[in-house]
Amino acid sequence: MAGGAPPEPRRVTGPRTVLLVNVRARRGEEWFERARAGLAERGVELAAAHAVDPAELPERVREELARGAERVVVGGGDGSLAAAAGVLAGTGAALGVLPLGTANDFARSLRIPDDLEGALRVVARGAVRAVDVAWLGDHAFLNAASLGVSSELTRRLDDGLKQRAGKLAYPVAAPAAAVGRPAFKVRIELDGRVLEDDALQVVVGNGRFHGGGRLVAPRARIDDHRLDVYVLRAASDAADASKPDRLRDLGSLVRYGWLLLRGRHLEHPRVFHARTTRVRVVTDPPLEIDADGELAGRTPAELRVVPGQLLVVAPRPRRWQRAWRREREARL
Repeated sequence: MAGGAPPEPRRVTGPRTVLLVNVRARRGEEWFERARAGLAERGVELAAAHAVDPAELPERVREELARGAERVVVGGGDGSLAAAAGVLAGTGAALGVLPLGTANDFARSLRIPDDLEGALRVVARGAVRAVDVAWLGDHAFLNAASLGVSSELTRRLDDGLKQRAGKLAYPVAAPAAAVGRPAFKVRIELDGRVLEDDALQVVVGNGRFHGGGRLVAPRARIDDHRLDVYVLRAASDAADASKPDRLRDLGSLVRYGWLLLRGRHLEHPRVFHARTTRVRVVTDPPLEIDADGELAGRTPAELRVVPGQLLVVAPRPRRWQRAWRREREARL
Protein backbone atom coordinates (compact mmCIF):
# COMPACT_ATOMS: atom_id res chain seq x y z
CA MET A 1 0.00 0.00 0.00
CA ALA A 2 1.40 3.40 -0.99
CA GLY A 3 2.75 5.34 1.99
CA GLY A 4 2.02 2.48 4.37
CA ALA A 5 4.39 0.40 6.48
CA PRO A 6 6.03 -2.56 4.72
CA PRO A 7 4.31 -5.89 5.34
CA GLU A 8 5.61 -7.98 8.19
CA PRO A 9 7.64 -11.01 7.05
CA ARG A 10 5.64 -14.21 7.11
CA ARG A 11 6.53 -16.19 10.23
CA VAL A 12 7.03 -19.92 9.88
CA THR A 13 7.69 -22.36 12.63
CA GLY A 14 10.75 -24.48 12.18
CA PRO A 15 14.01 -25.66 13.70
CA ARG A 16 15.96 -23.28 15.94
CA THR A 17 18.17 -21.48 13.38
CA VAL A 18 21.25 -19.27 13.82
CA LEU A 19 23.29 -17.30 11.30
CA LEU A 20 27.09 -17.01 11.38
CA VAL A 21 28.91 -15.03 8.70
CA ASN A 22 32.69 -14.92 8.31
CA VAL A 23 33.39 -11.22 7.97
CA ARG A 24 36.73 -11.95 6.30
CA ALA A 25 35.22 -14.01 3.52
CA ARG A 26 35.40 -12.29 0.15
CA ARG A 27 31.84 -10.94 0.48
CA GLY A 28 31.19 -11.60 4.17
CA GLU A 29 31.11 -8.18 5.81
CA GLU A 30 29.18 -6.64 2.93
CA TRP A 31 26.45 -9.29 2.97
CA PHE A 32 25.92 -10.04 6.66
CA GLU A 33 22.99 -7.65 6.99
CA ARG A 34 21.63 -8.67 3.61
CA ALA A 35 21.64 -12.32 4.68
CA ARG A 36 19.89 -11.61 7.96
CA ALA A 37 17.23 -9.49 6.26
CA GLY A 38 16.84 -11.99 3.42
CA LEU A 39 16.16 -14.89 5.79
CA ALA A 40 13.57 -12.82 7.67
CA GLU A 41 11.83 -11.98 4.39
CA ARG A 42 11.59 -15.69 3.63
CA GLY A 43 10.03 -16.53 6.96
CA VAL A 44 13.14 -17.88 8.68
CA GLU A 45 13.11 -16.64 12.27
CA LEU A 46 16.67 -16.47 13.62
CA ALA A 47 17.44 -17.26 17.23
CA ALA A 48 20.80 -15.47 16.83
CA ALA A 49 22.94 -13.83 14.15
CA HIS A 50 26.66 -13.10 14.43
CA ALA A 51 29.31 -11.59 12.16
CA VAL A 52 32.42 -13.50 13.25
CA ASP A 53 36.13 -13.70 12.67
CA PRO A 54 37.08 -17.07 11.12
CA ALA A 55 39.15 -18.03 14.16
CA GLU A 56 36.02 -17.69 16.32
CA LEU A 57 33.73 -19.68 14.06
CA PRO A 58 34.11 -23.22 15.50
CA GLU A 59 33.62 -21.97 19.08
CA ARG A 60 30.55 -19.96 18.06
CA VAL A 61 29.08 -23.09 16.46
CA ARG A 62 29.70 -25.03 19.70
CA GLU A 63 28.06 -22.29 21.75
CA GLU A 64 24.98 -22.23 19.55
CA LEU A 65 24.70 -26.01 19.61
CA ALA A 66 24.80 -25.87 23.41
CA ARG A 67 21.91 -23.37 23.26
CA GLY A 68 19.89 -25.83 21.18
CA ALA A 69 20.57 -24.77 17.60
CA GLU A 70 19.15 -27.25 15.09
CA ARG A 71 20.28 -25.42 11.94
CA VAL A 72 23.43 -23.33 11.64
CA VAL A 73 23.54 -21.14 8.54
CA VAL A 74 27.15 -20.25 7.69
CA GLY A 75 28.17 -17.54 5.25
CA GLY A 76 31.75 -17.80 4.04
CA GLY A 77 34.14 -19.69 1.83
CA ASP A 78 34.91 -23.39 1.75
CA GLY A 79 37.32 -23.08 4.68
CA SER A 80 34.60 -21.56 6.87
CA LEU A 81 32.10 -24.23 5.87
CA ALA A 82 34.61 -26.99 6.63
CA ALA A 83 35.38 -25.46 10.03
CA ALA A 84 31.67 -25.45 10.88
CA ALA A 85 31.24 -28.97 9.50
CA GLY A 86 33.98 -30.23 11.81
CA VAL A 87 31.84 -29.19 14.78
CA LEU A 88 28.43 -30.10 13.34
CA ALA A 89 29.45 -33.57 12.09
CA GLY A 90 27.53 -36.28 13.91
CA THR A 91 25.44 -33.86 16.02
CA GLY A 92 22.18 -34.07 14.06
CA ALA A 93 22.14 -30.29 13.54
CA ALA A 94 22.08 -29.22 9.89
CA LEU A 95 24.38 -26.82 8.05
CA GLY A 96 22.88 -24.09 5.87
CA VAL A 97 25.23 -22.79 3.18
CA LEU A 98 25.70 -19.21 2.00
CA PRO A 99 28.65 -19.40 -0.44
CA LEU A 100 30.45 -16.08 0.05
CA GLY A 101 34.01 -17.19 -0.69
CA THR A 102 36.27 -17.39 -3.72
CA ALA A 103 35.90 -20.99 -4.92
CA ASN A 104 32.57 -22.13 -3.35
CA ASP A 105 33.18 -25.74 -4.37
CA PHE A 106 31.06 -27.30 -1.61
CA ALA A 107 28.02 -25.32 -2.75
CA ARG A 108 28.77 -26.32 -6.34
CA SER A 109 28.87 -30.02 -5.35
CA LEU A 110 25.40 -29.63 -3.81
CA ARG A 111 24.02 -27.45 -6.66
CA ILE A 112 23.44 -24.56 -4.26
CA PRO A 113 23.38 -21.27 -6.22
CA ASP A 114 26.41 -19.05 -5.70
CA ASP A 115 24.30 -15.88 -5.62
CA LEU A 116 23.02 -14.79 -2.22
CA GLU A 117 19.33 -14.70 -3.17
CA GLY A 118 19.42 -18.23 -4.57
CA ALA A 119 21.31 -19.59 -1.56
CA LEU A 120 18.87 -17.94 0.87
CA ARG A 121 16.00 -19.56 -1.02
CA VAL A 122 17.61 -22.99 -0.51
CA VAL A 123 18.11 -22.35 3.22
CA ALA A 124 14.45 -21.38 3.58
CA ARG A 125 12.89 -24.05 1.36
CA GLY A 126 15.47 -26.78 0.85
CA ALA A 127 15.60 -30.33 2.19
CA VAL A 128 18.01 -31.80 4.72
CA ARG A 129 20.46 -34.19 3.13
CA ALA A 130 23.29 -36.33 4.59
CA VAL A 131 26.74 -35.94 3.05
CA ASP A 132 30.16 -37.42 3.77
CA VAL A 133 32.86 -35.70 5.81
CA ALA A 134 36.55 -36.32 5.18
CA TRP A 135 39.14 -35.97 7.91
CA LEU A 136 42.82 -35.07 7.93
CA GLY A 137 43.61 -36.07 11.50
CA ASP A 138 41.07 -34.03 13.50
CA HIS A 139 40.62 -31.43 10.73
CA ALA A 140 37.45 -31.86 8.66
CA PHE A 141 37.32 -31.09 4.96
CA LEU A 142 34.46 -31.27 2.48
CA ASN A 143 36.01 -30.90 -0.98
CA ALA A 144 39.64 -31.98 -1.19
CA ALA A 145 42.99 -32.11 0.55
CA SER A 146 46.07 -31.75 -1.61
CA LEU A 147 49.80 -31.22 -1.55
CA GLY A 148 52.50 -30.27 -3.99
CA VAL A 149 51.72 -27.54 -6.49
CA SER A 150 48.27 -26.96 -4.95
CA SER A 151 49.56 -26.35 -1.41
CA GLU A 152 52.20 -24.01 -2.84
CA LEU A 153 49.37 -22.20 -4.61
CA THR A 154 47.47 -21.86 -1.32
CA ARG A 155 50.57 -20.37 0.29
CA ARG A 156 50.68 -17.72 -2.44
CA LEU A 157 46.95 -16.95 -2.38
CA ASP A 158 46.84 -14.32 0.35
CA ASP A 159 43.51 -12.81 1.41
CA GLY A 160 44.30 -9.56 -0.41
CA LEU A 161 44.75 -11.29 -3.76
CA LYS A 162 41.54 -13.28 -3.33
CA GLN A 163 39.64 -10.14 -2.35
CA ARG A 164 40.91 -8.26 -5.42
CA ALA A 165 40.85 -10.99 -8.06
CA GLY A 166 38.19 -13.48 -6.92
CA LYS A 167 38.34 -16.70 -8.95
CA LEU A 168 41.04 -15.16 -11.15
CA ALA A 169 43.36 -15.37 -8.14
CA TYR A 170 43.96 -19.04 -8.95
CA PRO A 171 45.34 -18.61 -12.50
CA VAL A 172 47.21 -15.46 -11.41
CA ALA A 173 49.17 -17.36 -8.73
CA ALA A 174 49.37 -20.78 -10.44
CA PRO A 175 52.44 -20.23 -12.70
CA ALA A 176 54.65 -19.15 -9.80
CA ALA A 177 53.39 -22.07 -7.72
CA ALA A 178 54.23 -24.54 -10.49
CA VAL A 179 57.77 -23.20 -10.85
CA GLY A 180 58.29 -22.95 -7.10
CA ARG A 181 57.28 -26.52 -6.20
CA PRO A 182 59.80 -29.16 -7.39
CA ALA A 183 59.06 -32.87 -7.52
CA PHE A 184 58.97 -34.84 -4.26
CA LYS A 185 59.05 -38.50 -3.29
CA VAL A 186 55.70 -39.92 -2.22
CA ARG A 187 54.41 -43.17 -0.75
CA ILE A 188 50.65 -43.77 -0.98
CA GLU A 189 49.15 -46.62 1.09
CA LEU A 190 45.54 -47.63 0.44
CA ASP A 191 43.48 -50.83 0.43
CA GLY A 192 46.56 -53.02 0.81
CA ARG A 193 48.28 -51.34 -2.16
CA VAL A 194 51.36 -49.14 -2.13
CA LEU A 195 52.43 -46.58 -4.72
CA GLU A 196 55.96 -45.17 -4.44
CA ASP A 197 57.04 -42.60 -7.00
CA ASP A 198 58.24 -39.06 -7.63
CA ALA A 199 55.27 -36.71 -7.80
CA LEU A 200 54.25 -33.14 -8.51
CA GLN A 201 50.75 -33.21 -7.02
CA VAL A 202 48.60 -35.40 -4.77
CA VAL A 203 44.85 -34.81 -4.32
CA VAL A 204 42.50 -36.64 -1.96
CA GLY A 205 38.96 -35.64 -2.86
CA ASN A 206 35.71 -36.01 -0.92
CA GLY A 207 33.33 -33.76 -2.87
CA ARG A 208 32.80 -33.40 -6.60
CA PHE A 209 34.77 -30.16 -7.12
CA HIS A 210 37.91 -28.48 -5.87
CA GLY A 211 40.16 -25.57 -6.82
CA GLY A 212 37.37 -23.30 -8.01
CA GLY A 213 35.14 -25.66 -10.00
CA ARG A 214 37.61 -28.36 -11.09
CA LEU A 215 36.26 -31.90 -10.99
CA VAL A 216 37.85 -34.15 -8.38
CA ALA A 217 37.01 -37.10 -10.60
CA PRO A 218 34.18 -37.82 -13.07
CA ARG A 219 32.48 -40.26 -10.67
CA ALA A 220 33.10 -38.30 -7.48
CA ARG A 221 30.11 -37.36 -5.31
CA ILE A 222 29.76 -35.71 -1.92
CA ASP A 223 27.77 -38.73 -0.68
CA ASP A 224 29.44 -41.70 -2.42
CA HIS A 225 31.24 -42.85 0.78
CA ARG A 226 34.60 -42.80 -1.01
CA LEU A 227 37.71 -40.69 -1.31
CA ASP A 228 39.12 -40.15 -4.80
CA VAL A 229 42.92 -40.17 -4.73
CA TYR A 230 44.97 -39.04 -7.69
CA VAL A 231 48.69 -38.49 -8.07
CA LEU A 232 50.42 -36.58 -10.87
CA ARG A 233 53.73 -38.44 -11.19
CA ALA A 234 56.88 -36.53 -12.12
CA ALA A 235 59.23 -37.15 -15.02
CA SER A 236 62.18 -35.96 -12.95
CA ASP A 237 63.89 -37.70 -10.05
CA ALA A 238 63.01 -35.78 -6.88
CA ALA A 239 66.52 -36.30 -5.54
CA ASP A 240 68.34 -35.05 -8.65
CA ALA A 241 66.17 -33.29 -11.21
CA SER A 242 68.01 -32.56 -14.44
CA LYS A 243 67.05 -29.46 -16.43
CA PRO A 244 65.45 -31.43 -19.31
CA ASP A 245 63.35 -33.49 -16.92
CA ARG A 246 62.32 -30.38 -15.00
CA LEU A 247 61.15 -28.86 -18.28
CA ARG A 248 59.21 -32.06 -18.96
CA ASP A 249 57.59 -31.67 -15.54
CA LEU A 250 56.49 -28.14 -16.35
CA GLY A 251 55.11 -29.33 -19.68
CA SER A 252 53.29 -32.13 -17.87
CA LEU A 253 51.78 -29.60 -15.45
CA VAL A 254 50.57 -27.45 -18.33
CA ARG A 255 48.88 -30.43 -19.98
CA TYR A 256 47.45 -31.55 -16.65
CA GLY A 257 46.07 -28.07 -15.99
CA TRP A 258 44.43 -27.97 -19.42
CA LEU A 259 42.81 -31.37 -18.89
CA LEU A 260 41.75 -30.36 -15.37
CA LEU A 261 39.85 -27.39 -16.77
CA ARG A 262 37.86 -29.82 -18.91
CA GLY A 263 37.34 -32.41 -16.14
CA ARG A 264 39.52 -34.93 -17.99
CA HIS A 265 42.72 -34.88 -15.91
CA LEU A 266 42.51 -38.61 -15.15
CA GLU A 267 43.28 -39.17 -18.86
CA HIS A 268 46.77 -37.71 -18.33
CA PRO A 269 49.29 -40.56 -18.90
CA ARG A 270 51.16 -39.76 -15.67
CA VAL A 271 48.10 -39.65 -13.39
CA PHE A 272 47.42 -42.49 -10.93
CA HIS A 273 43.83 -42.70 -9.64
CA ALA A 274 42.15 -44.87 -6.99
CA ARG A 275 39.00 -44.83 -4.85
CA THR A 276 39.18 -45.74 -1.17
CA THR A 277 37.84 -44.98 2.31
CA ARG A 278 41.23 -44.36 3.93
CA VAL A 279 44.69 -43.39 2.67
CA ARG A 280 48.08 -42.73 4.22
CA VAL A 281 50.45 -40.29 2.51
CA VAL A 282 54.17 -40.05 3.25
CA THR A 283 56.48 -37.63 1.43
CA ASP A 284 60.16 -36.78 1.35
CA PRO A 285 60.57 -33.99 2.24
CA PRO A 286 57.55 -33.53 4.55
CA LEU A 287 55.05 -31.19 2.90
CA GLU A 288 52.19 -28.98 4.03
CA ILE A 289 48.69 -30.12 3.12
CA ASP A 290 45.97 -27.80 1.84
CA ALA A 291 42.43 -28.75 2.91
CA ASP A 292 39.59 -26.72 1.38
CA GLY A 293 41.83 -23.72 0.84
CA GLU A 294 43.51 -23.76 4.27
CA LEU A 295 46.93 -25.14 5.19
CA ALA A 296 45.81 -27.75 7.71
CA GLY A 297 48.59 -30.26 8.34
CA ARG A 298 51.80 -31.88 7.16
CA THR A 299 52.88 -35.26 5.88
CA PRO A 300 53.02 -38.01 6.96
CA ALA A 301 49.24 -38.00 7.27
CA GLU A 302 46.26 -40.32 7.24
CA LEU A 303 43.01 -39.24 5.59
CA ARG A 304 39.64 -40.97 5.92
CA VAL A 305 35.98 -40.48 5.07
CA VAL A 306 32.98 -40.91 7.37
CA PRO A 307 29.82 -41.62 5.34
CA GLY A 308 26.77 -39.42 5.88
CA GLN A 309 28.22 -37.70 8.94
CA LEU A 310 26.96 -34.19 8.13
CA LEU A 311 23.42 -32.93 7.54
CA VAL A 312 23.14 -30.08 5.03
CA VAL A 313 20.22 -28.01 3.76
CA ALA A 314 20.32 -28.54 -0.01
CA PRO A 315 18.03 -28.08 -3.01
CA ARG A 316 15.17 -30.56 -3.08
CA PRO A 317 15.98 -33.34 -5.55
CA ARG A 318 13.69 -33.98 -8.47
CA ARG A 319 11.97 -37.32 -8.84
CA TRP A 320 14.46 -38.66 -11.41
CA GLN A 321 17.37 -37.63 -9.16
CA ARG A 322 15.89 -39.53 -6.22
CA ALA A 323 15.46 -42.65 -8.35
CA TRP A 324 18.99 -42.33 -9.73
CA ARG A 325 20.43 -41.93 -6.22
CA ARG A 326 18.60 -45.01 -4.92
CA GLU A 327 19.90 -47.05 -7.86
CA ARG A 328 23.46 -45.82 -7.34
CA GLU A 329 23.40 -46.49 -3.60
CA ALA A 330 22.19 -50.04 -4.30
CA ARG A 331 25.31 -50.59 -6.43
CA LEU A 332 27.78 -49.30 -3.81
